[in-house]
Amino acid sequence: MRNMLLGALTAVFTLLAPPVHAQTKLVVAGSEAVDSLLDRMAVKFDENLRENAGGLFDVNLIRGQSLGNATQVMEQHQAGSVDVMYSRPDWFTSNVKDFQVLSWGFTFRDRGHMQAFLESDIFADMNRQVVDRMGVRILSAAVDQPRILYTREPVSGVDDVRGIKMRVPGIKAYLRLWETIGTVPTQVAWAEAFLALKTGAVDGAEADASGAYSQKFHLAAPNITLTNHLMSSAHISVNEATWRGLSAEQKAALRSAAEEAVAWMSSTARGDSQAVLDRMVAEGATVSEIDNGPFSEKARAGVAEMEAEGLWSAGLWQRIRDLDG
Repeated sequence: MRNMLLGALTAVFTLLAPPVHAQTKLVVAGSEAVDSLLDRMAVKFDENLRENAGGLFDVNLIRGQSLGNATQVMEQHQAGSVDVMYSRPDWFTSNVKDFQVLSWGFTFRDRGHMQAFLESDIFADMNRQVVDRMGVRILSAAVDQPRILYTREPVSGVDDVRGIKMRVPGIKAYLRLWETIGTVPTQVAWAEAFLALKTGAVDGAEADASGAYSQKFHLAAPNITLTNHLMSSAHISVNEATWRGLSAEQKAALRSAAEEAVAWMSSTARGDSQAVLDRMVAEGATVSEIDNGPFSEKARAGVAEMEAEGLWSAGLWQRIRDLDG
């Protein structure tokens, strides 16, 4: 009888006790330089999960380029060996062509316009395409710093960049944009960009302030021009198979951690950009404002041709331009 009573009490306490979750291992990786803004965003994401997710995850954050460049990490992300990736939506262009429009200069008027796009049905549909075609899901995205120009020689107008060798990543829209503006686009890996600038293999490069500072662009190309040609964004994404294997509680915790980290990044980006530019000037660089109207006119003139070539869906650029924000 006593054993039966003990058994019954044990069963009751088992039912009343909170469920015990097995920790899910998560490999989190990107290809950003250590201490760059996106790297710090990843650290914030890791901290959010450790502090607020109640032990639901065992996180292995891999920083820097230990797993390769952005393309290589994206391949691992799609395959599932990297569960969570922190990067920029530009790298979805290999499978979802509409993301090419994010790499087309002067598409977005300002930060508010860019954020309105990231919260729009247009972007939600693009995310669904990422899930279907790449097996990856964007958890959260927000505006980063604007991308600006770094050159070996001063730039006072669009004519000054005609014919220069311009470092670009392996994204078609970047190539065509800088070709349309009049430069000679030259593909160089991000990790090799400083050496290419230093040796003259390229004459210019473009990046956000924090990313450029982490790579020391300003020491090789000290003429910084505030073209603000791209409103950059950053995101945190999860492998879809990993996502489907999570409990509802884990999904909520993962999304919340991503949203908090990305929001922190976007807020920090505002102050970081000016602080980093000030640091570059202190280290010998020159920062110049410019009338980017002539640059913008050249970029706008190329939109119809890009859409005719199928670089992104016809009418997408104008739909984005028409968004309030």
